[in-house]
Amino acid sequence: MKRLKKSKHNVRIFCLFLLLVFVFFSVFYDKDTNEIPFLLNTKVKEEKEREEALKRQKLEDYSTCLNKEYSSEELTEEIISKKQEVDNLIVRNKYKASVYFEDINTGFIYTYQPNTSYYGASLIKLVDALYLINKAIDGKINLDTETVIYTEAYKKAYSSGMATHKYGDAVSLRDLITYAVAVSDNSAHMMLYDYIGRENLKAYGQSLGAKYIMTGSDTFGNQSAADTNLYLKEAYRIITENEEYGSFLKIIMDNNVRNSFNTNTIKIYHKYGAYDIYYHDIGLSLEEHPYAISIFTLHENKNYKEVVQNIHTKVRELQDLFYTVRENTCRIEIYGG
Repeated sequence: MKRLKKSKHNVRIFCLFLLLVFVFFSVFYDKDTNEIPFLLNTKVKEEKEREEALKRQKLEDYSTCLNKEYSSEELTEEIISKKQEVDNLIVRNKYKASVYFEDINTGFIYTYQPNTSYYGASLIKLVDALYLINKAIDGKINLDTETVIYTEAYKKAYSSGMATHKYGDAVSLRDLITYAVAVSDNSAHMMLYDYIGRENLKAYGQSLGAKYIMTGSDTFGNQSAADTNLYLKEAYRIITENEEYGSFLKIIMDNNVRNSFNTNTIKIYHKYGAYDIYYHDIGLSLEEHPYAISIFTLHENKNYKEVVQNIHTKVRELQDLFYTVRENTCRIEIYGG
């Protein structure tokens, strides 16, 4: 009797199970897709996540391709022709100039007589700043508490920053750097030059790879476009890697004091140098494709701004073409034809 009751109980449970299965499929089964909807939704969600992950990976691969190190094998006939256009502009217009351009992310370059030595004039003031800012980053000096005493011996022409001080003032290194770079103050440079020391300044430039730094007999020395581009790349490193001192350097290089690069649509963080027949402008673009550019000229007494702007415009066209070619190549490589 007990066995019969147990058997009936099991039958009821089995029937109830079948009923639940029937109800479940009646409610949830989709005849059109032959799928259970919530399971289908899960599959759709997983597939979408896989697609999104693949899309992100493709974008990352595309960005990596776009910014990979430049190789001379990428020199298409079109790029070679555009480089020749820049050369022709300089030759046709009889510009007495040297140029060094480098795309910072890729290393793509354009140069024209980059190792010619020129009197560098105030370009050395950027090296003053880089030397001292690196010392401050390393914790070896404090730009706000370290000072230099302003004396009559330091009074020079073209010193609008130091004109706000009187003899005997203790002027901070930060203020002197600001004056030297932002308004190209000659007195400030002389004070920094004595504080740093000629041999220290020369050794620092050479540590960056510069060849001509502090050659010549005065406190400014000679430079080349190849050398100053090394300084610009160091400035870029500081600006992008060090929040405190990078911001300071960026601010003082953001000036329009004889800035021949800037237009209504182009912004370059720069330092110029000018004396007698020499006019040079060097600077950084911090746009989507950052670059460093140095243009040296013998046009101070003529058309220096026209020379710099015309060369700069052509060089930017060259960079634009380089990225157009690379974008097409990377698109095919990552996404297919």
